[in-house]
Amino acid sequence: MKSRKPFNTIRNKLMLLLLAATILPIATSMIISYNATTGSITEEAIAKNNRLLSLGKTNIMNYMSNINQKSLAVYNSMNVPRSLYYILERSLEDEVFPNDLTDVINNRNLLKDHLYSIYQSVSEFNKVRLYVVKQNATYLLWNDDIKVGENDKDTLAATVKKASIEPTHQSHNYGLNIKFGDVNDEMVFTLHRPIFRAPSEELLAELSIDVRLTVLEDLNRQLYDGGKEDFYIVDANGQIVLASNKEEIGSKIDQTWMNAIYSSSEDSGHFDWAEQSFEGMIFYDRIKTPYMDWYLVKQTPYSHLYSAADRVARINIWVGAAFLAIVVIATLFISFTFTKPLLRLIGYVNKIETGNLNVSIDIQSNDEIGLLARRFRSMMQTINNLILTEYRLEIANKTNQLKALQAQVNPHFLYNALQSIGTVSLQHGDHKAYGLITSLGKMMRYHMNTMDAVVELNRELEYAQAYLDLQKQRFDTALGIRLQIDDQTRRILVPKMILQPLLENFFKHGFAGADSPSELTIASSLSDDGRLLTIRVQDNGIGISDERLAELRYGLDKPPSHGVVNSQTQSPLPSSSSASVAVSSQEGGGIGLQNVLSRLRLHFHPSAAIELEQVRPHGFSVTIHIPLGEGE
Repeated sequence: MKSRKPFNTIRNKLMLLLLAATILPIATSMIISYNATTGSITEEAIAKNNRLLSLGKTNIMNYMSNINQKSLAVYNSMNVPRSLYYILERSLEDEVFPNDLTDVINNRNLLKDHLYSIYQSVSEFNKVRLYVVKQNATYLLWNDDIKVGENDKDTLAATVKKASIEPTHQSHNYGLNIKFGDVNDEMVFTLHRPIFRAPSEELLAELSIDVRLTVLEDLNRQLYDGGKEDFYIVDANGQIVLASNKEEIGSKIDQTWMNAIYSSSEDSGHFDWAEQSFEGMIFYDRIKTPYMDWYLVKQTPYSHLYSAADRVARINIWVGAAFLAIVVIATLFISFTFTKPLLRLIGYVNKIETGNLNVSIDIQSNDEIGLLARRFRSMMQTINNLILTEYRLEIANKTNQLKALQAQVNPHFLYNALQSIGTVSLQHGDHKAYGLITSLGKMMRYHMNTMDAVVELNRELEYAQAYLDLQKQRFDTALGIRLQIDDQTRRILVPKMILQPLLENFFKHGFAGADSPSELTIASSLSDDGRLLTIRVQDNGIGISDERLAELRYGLDKPPSHGVVNSQTQSPLPSSSSASVAVSSQEGGGIGLQNVLSRLRLHFHPSAAIELEQVRPHGFSVTIHIPLGEGE
């Protein structure tokens, strides 16, 4: 017998089923929840960052517009008679050899006032510088100190054509070999505005305003999460104006994702990016004015973007793991609880297979397994009882076979002995004794033949004749026998020994004795259509009471209470008791008639019947009706 694979056991299948029924829903729920959360967070992050960048763009544009407006104040000062134009149109020679020294001093003070007014207009201004083309001189204001110096060469006049923003750089003195007291160099971005002679395009000067970078940091500090997100302000040439990583400020950006922004047809938007250096979402918005072209860029890594979702996922994982542990424990407990009685039952079955049918199946649970164990225990008890019964029947069968063998030996011996006695009687001239012995021998030979369940009616009559010959010798001339046999009925098959119980009943209960002559009639007839055989046994004896007649008729209408037919030969039991059962209540209670009726219905048709009647003025009649063509 092959051993069962561990995977195919009910316990493992039950464990796998329960685990799958719990793990799959939990895992599916976690995945769906995580995807839904990340999707919601992504949508919220897109909307939020678009709003933030739009807000930052608005703030920067407002601030830069203010700076631009301050730079235009130079044109307003030109309306003052002989003030700014006078200074810008004069060369250094005019300043060194002035005709009116007082005017020169006044003009310079007036220029200083104009520059200082611009410088003081915005607190974040670091330096204000004015370059005069004809003088090739630079006027540089820092705090309350103004310095004037000559440039080494004129290069600016050929390049500066319109207002522009110089990206973030370290504050410097514009090439002047001068010093301002205690100067702390810092990062600034610069607005350069050329000053033309209106309405012509003649360049008179250039105004440069250095703005501290801290103002951009303050304006954009709320746009990103420091340390977790990266923020950039980059101009159209790739120069970094502002960055969350201060070390990158002022350098040229070298990132491929920036090319994707430059090549985009939209001024604002977002996209996913996955590189070795960065994986996440990039949001951008463009600030484009006549004097500046900046991009606000924000990088949000997936790790930060989905940190809330990851926290929820971790919580779900821990909760799921806790529930999973509980489920595993419960699964193991349930599987072991369910399968332990089954394993015990299998153990009992293995013991039964060895031949031990008296195994005590000790499973007392009230569930289906307990019910199965109780039914199995009951089944084994039934099987054990059947085996014991079969064993006893086998022993009884062997005993009956021995008795049957003995019964065959003894009657043969007696039959042979009777033949010897008959021969001796005949030799001594005692013909009467010889006739009686011959009749008895016929009865024994007929009775010993147990192979035939049905015989011809003629043979049954011969047996009855031999029996009546012995009875006539017993009662001498007080008994008269009359046979009314239709020759057509002699070859018809009938159950063996159906007449003797009826004849014997007459001698036991209906015969009046030697003092009163008795007559016994045996008649047989066949219906006109040849389908019904009728056999009648009638006497003129003492008869029976009406109450007893009703009782016998009721007994024939009921099915027999016990078997009367041998199951192996389907013939009447071969013992002499079946032929001598009386119809009286004192001896047999009608069992003999029931025996005859049962065998008739067995061999012929269920409609076979026995009819009982009183004979007037006295006597008793038994009529047997046998349907033909339905049985053997």
